[in-house]
Amino acid sequence: MISRLPYPMRCTVNALSLAILVFLGACSIIPNPFSRSPSPASGDGERRTSPNELLREEIFRDGEADPTAYELVQRLRPNWLRARGQVSLGSPEAAYALVYMNDVLFGGLMTLHQIPPSQIERMEFIRAIDATIRWGTGHTAGVINILTGG
Repeated sequence: MISRLPYPMRCTVNALSLAILVFLGACSIIPNPFSRSPSPASGDGERRTSPNELLREEIFRDGEADPTAYELVQRLRPNWLRARGQVSLGSPEAAYALVYMNDVLFGGLMTLHQIPPSQIERMEFIRAIDATIRWGTGHTAGVINILTGG
């Protein structure tokens, strides 16, 4: 037979449960520093971008540009070039991001070698789930979307 806890112990358990719930609720409203939009300016006057974005100012900040968009991404956002798991359960191949130019499929990562940084206004890395919503299935490793001027 199951016996009930004495009243003082039930109050303690209830109070402890309430404290845990309040603590977890407070943790969920603390802003994530990686999900904030970029701040307009840092302390030294430079604009800071998110890890999923490259702006023209950042591309040319160091003076001489990289010869290709691939070298640019490799230097400033190397995480965009890494493999992200298997393509499917039946295929052991790793999945890599696809490259889009002005929201149109351009090819795989190697096509970044064909793009001079001087043409780039902005680059963004779009996660797989967001890319699937935007362009449909087949974006298991995300998308590098390049926006050109003009």
